[in-house]
Amino acid sequence: MNTPTRGQWRGYIVLSCILLLALVALVFVPHRGKSKSASGTHNDNATLEELVDLFGDSIEQHAYSNHQFYRQPRRSTPPSTKRFQSSEFDTAVRKQHFSNVVVELNTADTATLQLLYGIGPVFASRIVKYRSLLGGYVRTEQLREVYGMTDERYNQILPYITVDTGAVDKIHINSATIDQLRRHPYIDYYQAKAIVQFRQQGNNLTNMTDLLLVNLIDEETVAKLYGYIQFN
Repeated sequence: MNTPTRGQWRGYIVLSCILLLALVALVFVPHRGKSKSASGTHNDNATLEELVDLFGDSIEQHAYSNHQFYRQPRRSTPPSTKRFQSSEFDTAVRKQHFSNVVVELNTADTATLQLLYGIGPVFASRIVKYRSLLGGYVRTEQLREVYGMTDERYNQILPYITVDTGAVDKIHINSATIDQLRRHPYIDYYQAKAIVQFRQQGNNLTNMTDLLLVNLIDEETVAKLYGYIQFN
């Protein structure tokens, strides 16, 4: 077999290139032709349409959210409404309402006590219960002794409370029994017993100073009992 000449080799190479170009044309040219859809859009658009079909709801919701956020800013509350809704304004209005109330501690029921700013059903009940134990209030500062009463709460209601000492139930110190004496919050069992024993020794109490002669009765106790003792 004869060895191909240089010219033949060149022919083979040119022929191979032509065949290669033809093969490429057969592979790619049909694909480019099919890249056109019936509507004339490119394959990229067709792919986008497929994505929209698959994820359309999510894309729409996302677009709606962005539209709402950027296109429709939040409606601002009118200044008058803001002022009405603020805690400071509400507190001021309530204080103004309660400032027109004056409550007498010894005759007020729980409903009346709740007219005081900061006094709800619980505190009103405690005030009445402690009043019963005392026999009535003789000083407004005795409200500080009510369980849970803070200085802040007391100072808030102080301008709007009064005390009628004429409504106080007093202790008949020269005739009361130990049980009657010990019922008072300011007198414990041992002090009540000492008072009775002092009387049994033939002593008669005529004034608050005489109480200091009784064993276990100190100045603090005497000061608390002012307004609660009857000597005749």
